[in-house]
Amino acid sequence: MIRPFDWRDVGLVRALSERGLCLDSATRLTRGTQPLQSALLAYLMPRAGTPTLIWRDEGHSAFGQLRHRAGDERARALFIAPGWSIEPAGWLALVDQLAVEAGGRGGHNLLAEVDESSPEFEALRISGFAIYARQTIWRLNHDLAPTAPALPLRHASKEDGPNTLALYNDIVPRLVQQVEPTPEAGRGYVLERGHDLVAHLAVRRGPLGIWVDPVVHPEAFDLADEIVSSALHFLTSANRAGRPVYVNVRRYQDWLQEPLRLAGFEKVASQAVMVKRLVVRVTEPALQSIPAMAARNTRPVAQVERLIHFRPPTRAGLRSGPDEPSTIAGL
Repeated sequence: MIRPFDWRDVGLVRALSERGLCLDSATRLTRGTQPLQSALLAYLMPRAGTPTLIWRDEGHSAFGQLRHRAGDERARALFIAPGWSIEPAGWLALVDQLAVEAGGRGGHNLLAEVDESSPEFEALRISGFAIYARQTIWRLNHDLAPTAPALPLRHASKEDGPNTLALYNDIVPRLVQQVEPTPEAGRGYVLERGHDLVAHLAVRRGPLGIWVDPVVHPEAFDLADEIVSSALHFLTSANRAGRPVYVNVRRYQDWLQEPLRLAGFEKVASQAVMVKRLVVRVTEPALQSIPAMAARNTRPVAQVERLIHFRPPTRAGLRSGPDEPSTIAGL
């Protein structure tokens, strides 16, 4: 049985949290996982917290948490405990119910990040998730002295929005764009070459670390080392707490990995970024009456699209969704 978290589950969530898995790397590395606090906040303020679901079955128990902002097409499976190898039945049931919950809140896609070598990777595939990107996470412990910037990297502004979007459209594969939003204008750092934007570094800061998502044009390949050193100048000068810096490199930006290694970063994780589609696009004719035959016949005058939310398959018939391949893109 699966039901929403309530006050009776405080002890259960506290006990299971240490054996769980966070499926959002940026949250885990910058803010840490706080499952119990998130569950209590959602219980007291449903619109402000993280929806938490409790699974119980014949003395076994597990819980899962969802992150979704109202009106956003993207939802995240945030945390599930305990791990797949401990409670496989609970894991699969919770993943399915998190998808139902996200779809009911208006989400179009449910995302999760896992190591491809982990047992949870296979569990997500069984639950209908597909790989849409791959990423490598690099870490630099804050032990470098701030250096002068080698390039005129600057803080992004709202006016950079169109150029940031153009860069994103040029670099990020279309399949990824269907799942992830464009970078938020006015946040992070940008680099211009002439009148063109050639690099955008989206930055997230938390008490545990600093997370950087770079989008760099291949034409700036010769500037890769200088971009990394200039970014470190800004990040280290504002990093008084000595937090580690994490850079997330997607497979389609693989050439950034060597400059990071040379700058002193170490590789800490290689992950599959996975998605479960919660809607199906259906194209159907829009019908219009023919005046002379209004009572007897209609004819299609246009093709229109609508989105249909669907419930995930039950465990009785495990499959990866309606005609959905197990891998969208090996990016």
